[in-house]
Amino acid sequence: LRLPDAWNGRFFFQGGGGPNGAIGNAIRPLMGAQPSNAVSQGYAVVSQDSGHDNDVNRDPARQGEVTFGWDPQARADYGGASIPPVAATAKALIARYYGRGPQFSYYVGGSKGGQEGFMAVQRYATLFDGVLAGYPGFRLADAGGVGQMWDAQAMAEAARAMGAMAADGQPLLNKALTDDDLLLVSGAVLKACDGLDGLEDGIIEAFPACNTARVAPALTAITCAGAKAADCLAPAQVAALRKIFDGAKGPDGRLLYADWPWDAGIAYRNPQGAVSGGWRMWKLGPYASPTNTGLAVVLGGKSASAVFTSPPTEVADDPGALTRYSLGVNVVENARKGRVKWGALNQSSVDFMNADSGDLSEFNRRGGKLLIYHGVSDPVFSINDTIAWLEKVNVMDRGQASKFVRLFPVPGMNHGQGGPATDQFDAFGALVAWRERGVAPTQFTATARPGTPWPGRTRLLCAWPQQPRYQGGDKESAASFRCVNP
Repeated sequence: LRLPDAWNGRFFFQGGGGPNGAIGNAIRPLMGAQPSNAVSQGYAVVSQDSGHDNDVNRDPARQGEVTFGWDPQARADYGGASIPPVAATAKALIARYYGRGPQFSYYVGGSKGGQEGFMAVQRYATLFDGVLAGYPGFRLADAGGVGQMWDAQAMAEAARAMGAMAADGQPLLNKALTDDDLLLVSGAVLKACDGLDGLEDGIIEAFPACNTARVAPALTAITCAGAKAADCLAPAQVAALRKIFDGAKGPDGRLLYADWPWDAGIAYRNPQGAVSGGWRMWKLGPYASPTNTGLAVVLGGKSASAVFTSPPTEVADDPGALTRYSLGVNVVENARKGRVKWGALNQSSVDFMNADSGDLSEFNRRGGKLLIYHGVSDPVFSINDTIAWLEKVNVMDRGQASKFVRLFPVPGMNHGQGGPATDQFDAFGALVAWRERGVAPTQFTATARPGTPWPGRTRLLCAWPQQPRYQGGDKESAASFRCVNP
């Protein structure tokens, strides 16, 4: 807990990330690519490890850093049960130190931290006045236990077809697609959808219309008629991509997690000429690696087996064992095991992990505000799932959810930041203005960072369901766009 000398009378709870397990320093830069931090702005800031220490609770025979998944209480604390006692203790210390409690309390987190923000507004609605949840993993038991395993297995099919096999006989997911292959896919998506917003500029603003039916002809056009060549993809590669974007499904065709939007952030060439994009890091891994080190396997595999299914399955913390688990597990069975109650607390992974309730009535009654942003090219959590959840909230609130919760999609953005996107904007400042002054955010003017193909470009980010539409004028300026209903 950091207590600034020039306190502004407000409390800031800094969310975690990944498996948590590290307290952090409570001076993380604000989300939305803002370089400042909350302490420097006068907030009293707390961060936590969610109840376990990765340096101590690390058994190499039991998933290493997620060994805590073998303990029911540690699981529950990780899922969200740690939030109330930490918040209460922090507020008590703040009151003792300054002689008064905070006037406003805020929670800010992304990814796993976004899941914690969803937990706060759904299960602990009295703790915070405003919540900023970025790229939220609010269905982590399904996204991690099922979605990441499905994607890894799809890429393994392509790797086998390409003859990309490791010394231990396992397919090398990282060699299922080269960087140039990924650029071909991104180019095909842009060809199919880039002009839907009125301007071909490398950003697909009208992303909901960029569906498989629209993209399929462009994929067919880059599918090799014969042997694999530099300017085309093998049929097995295209099949793997379509399997991933269509989402993990059971035998009855029902989605087990979510499908994904087609977007340009799969890969792009930065100003230095290198191919970048979070897709490779998560779903494939570095191309030159002799083992499978993509995060879908080395993080997803250990979390799926230790935390997101019950009872946990013992898997050694090494790439080979995690690959065997990830490629060998039955995803339908994992979906079932995510709902098995287990341990002293008699909770399933879905019970303690998923924060997908559409009932935010108590948070709304207290005047709480929830601001969400999510990259359209996020390879970990699908924005389609976030949109579906928001629509559920809106139905429960009789079409009035925008009074207290708003979502801002970021086309091109990967997991949290990066990608061919305009991803720099002041989301937290907008949340504070909304909660304290009643200024509801309708749009952001966001800027592209130096690593993008167009450093300094600005674009509008619109509150869902509105989308930016080009109106004419300077093609690099947000002033040439307007947020409109689709």
